[in-house]
Amino acid sequence: MAPVQLESHQLVPLGGGPASAPAPPPPGTATAAASPGYRLSTLIDFLLHRTYAELTVLADLLPRKTDMERKIEIVQFASRTRQLFVRLLALVKWANNAGKVEKCAMISSFLDQQAILFVDTADRLASLARDALVHARLPNFAIPYAIDVLTTGSYPRLPTCIRDKIIPPDPITKIEKQTTLHQLNQILRHRLVTTDLPPQLANLTVANGRVKFRVEGEFEATLTVMGDDPDVPWRLLKLEILVEDKETGDGRALVHSMQINFIHQLVQSRLFADEKPLQDMYNCLHSFCLSLQLEVLHSQTLMLIRERWGDLVQVERYHTGKCLSLSVWNQQIVGRKTGTASLHKVTIKIDENDVSKPLQIFHEPPLPACDSKLIERAMKIDHLSVEKLLIDSVHARAHQKLQELKAILKSYNTSDNSFIETALPTLVISILEPCGRSECLHIFVDLHSGIFQLMLYGIDQQTLDDVEKSVNDDMKRIIPWLQQLKFWLGQQRCKQSIKHLPTVSSETLQLVNHATHPVGNLSSHKLFIKLTRLPQYYIVVEMFDVPNNPTQLEYKYYFLSVSYAEGDDSPATAVLLQQYKSNIEELVLDTKSSKQAKSGTKRKLCDELCPTEPKKPKQSGEMCAFNKVLAHIIAMCDTNMPFIGLRMELSSMEIPHQGVQVEGDGFSHAIRLLKIPPCKGICEETQKTLDRSLLDCTFRLQGRNNRTWVAELVFANCPLISTSSREQGPTRHVYLTYENQLSEPVGGRKVVEMFLNDWNSIAQLYECMLEFARSLPEIPSHLNVFSEVRIYNYRKLILCYGTTKGSSVSIFDLSLKAMLILYSYCL
Repeated sequence: MAPVQLESHQLVPLGGGPASAPAPPPPGTATAAASPGYRLSTLIDFLLHRTYAELTVLADLLPRKTDMERKIEIVQFASRTRQLFVRLLALVKWANNAGKVEKCAMISSFLDQQAILFVDTADRLASLARDALVHARLPNFAIPYAIDVLTTGSYPRLPTCIRDKIIPPDPITKIEKQTTLHQLNQILRHRLVTTDLPPQLANLTVANGRVKFRVEGEFEATLTVMGDDPDVPWRLLKLEILVEDKETGDGRALVHSMQINFIHQLVQSRLFADEKPLQDMYNCLHSFCLSLQLEVLHSQTLMLIRERWGDLVQVERYHTGKCLSLSVWNQQIVGRKTGTASLHKVTIKIDENDVSKPLQIFHEPPLPACDSKLIERAMKIDHLSVEKLLIDSVHARAHQKLQELKAILKSYNTSDNSFIETALPTLVISILEPCGRSECLHIFVDLHSGIFQLMLYGIDQQTLDDVEKSVNDDMKRIIPWLQQLKFWLGQQRCKQSIKHLPTVSSETLQLVNHATHPVGNLSSHKLFIKLTRLPQYYIVVEMFDVPNNPTQLEYKYYFLSVSYAEGDDSPATAVLLQQYKSNIEELVLDTKSSKQAKSGTKRKLCDELCPTEPKKPKQSGEMCAFNKVLAHIIAMCDTNMPFIGLRMELSSMEIPHQGVQVEGDGFSHAIRLLKIPPCKGICEETQKTLDRSLLDCTFRLQGRNNRTWVAELVFANCPLISTSSREQGPTRHVYLTYENQLSEPVGGRKVVEMFLNDWNSIAQLYECMLEFARSLPEIPSHLNVFSEVRIYNYRKLILCYGTTKGSSVSIFDLSLKAMLILYSYCL
């Protein structure tokens, strides 16, 4: 019965009473004038559901589209939704004004339907009386049922069909269920054995009355049968697409549930109609999965171009569901001056001859036969990552480029021991043997652009950029650069070896007479090392190539002395340039035998300026970059040059000495004087007595800066006996200290002059002490009680007198060429 709208919010049936609905009017009768009504809330609900469904589908599909496609879809969705709601608004406004007319039309229609029903009812009753009731008879009375009701009060003779419709049947037991599933599994196995099964569906599982086909990376389908008849078609219970985009999919499904339902219905229809249902199911799902994989790879490529690779990878061609062609290393082609570089392409396509195959990979030009594992990885796309595929492809090509570069090095140096690391395409080149890993030149191949990139620790970036540019322009240019880097590394090793020594190194030295002095004839590969404690001395290291050995260097060491003009900042003037002996490594100090020597044994150093080095075998863990010869030369020069300078000054002033002596098991040096020149103004007898009492005179260096000289004088037979506890031994030790200024050479003439002045003061005071000692016996004994010699150390005399010895007189020399007498009194 058609409802009639009485109010804007209510719909009621036509009869309005509890009577049952009459039969539909016979054909040919007039239909109701008014159309059936709908609730406004229902209409709005329909519109909202439709809008929400479209918005949900849009939210699932938009992330996989480009920005422009997203904008177009959003605008179309907004336009459609707006038109729907504008129509609804117009309908509501019209319904507000046409309510009365509609109500009258509905009343008229209701009256017409009632008249039709009355007429139809009368016709049916008349027909029933004339036809059906003429031969009607009553059934036999149900006597047994009446007796049951009257006697027992129940009616147990109801038909069982009523019970079956009301009461559900008992569930099957667990054993019956297991038996049924086991029989169904046997039926499925029989069907699989007797069916033409594609080899790609070999990964199957039969369990719980179902067979599950799984093709890794594509789909998983669960099927069953509804009976044991071989003609019963397969039923597809569940379909799951296994294609995943782990890079750009954000973990969401790539196929919408509505699409999966459509594919489910399509596959089910194929299972019903085809002669080879499983083969047709696989072809259908496999074709869809390959197209989906191509779409995923295309989306990943666009993301790579947008985020990481930029113009270094380009989409050459993309046919939906057919092929995807990419080009890489475009930056290399732009950067090269010659236009002969080939374009590297990677093509991913579906095999049209055999659609059952997975995605096929083709490389143009073909990959080199360098490493089977690299080629095998570059020919597979089962990981469904276009970036990994591109990296595997350029990895193999980078390995080929490094092999070509290694062949160039091998042709230049037959004993080349460079090697290639495959984890990251890297060519490791030993520049200077022996070479540590940190000193090797590492040449990488940028996987994005295909250009060479170099790394060498310690070198400036500008030089490294120049080497990169040369090697990328022409790989053969690496040979002259390796020669330059070899000399640079030799200089770095020298600097590294002396960094803990008091030195300053430089590659150039400004000299006034550079053009005329032999230092100007040295090669361009040299290093000047200045001794900071001895600023007038330099060690020059000259480097040469070794014939027939491109990874070796020959070192020559020179000793250079310079002079500086007083009060002038002009460059220094070279004075002496002397080369160390070529077999310097064999001229060593036998420190072991020195330690075992007796304490009284003396040993002279070589008079030549050629320090030596103990030859030791290379220990495990020792740095190969350490130049032991250079470090030993500098250490010996820093230690010995002050003594050599002092020895030369003593020799020039004709003061006899024993030369440089080794003391303390070879750990210290000293110069002993054999005779000190006589002093002026001292009588000959006093001079002879002083010389006989002097047992030893030794010069030593003191302190870490090697600028403090200490002269030790040992005297015997002191003419006076003092009361000091320190002056009671048979010998007296006198220490004289002299400081060298930074502007003066260590061990220069000034030190000798200061020592001679002090010696003159000692001699003058000693002469006075001899006369005083001779006059002591003539002094009366009562006077000796009131005086005593408190201190006499050859530089100062202190006499105390008085009853308490509280008064004193001090006699010493302040280098004023006169004795100074001080009187004091202690309360």
